Amino acid sequence: MLSYLRPTLEEHDEWKEISALVHETLARGNGAKRQREAYHQNQRYEDVVDLIVAETAQGLGASNKAKN
Repeated sequence: MLSYLRPTLEEHDEWKEISALVHETLARGNGAKRQREAYHQNQRYEDVVDLIVAETAQGLGASNKAKN
């Protein structure tokens, strides 16, 4: 699918970002997979919430850096 989208993404100067995000998702798993793994470690929903908060804060930090 990426090879199909690559020409358009390159045209809009978005290839590097999208390609990196797709490869990261394939390597780490999507959010649902990471949440299930967090839950299965201790069977605690609090761990899932902690993961979501940490990943959200990390993403917000990256977004703020990109804007500056």
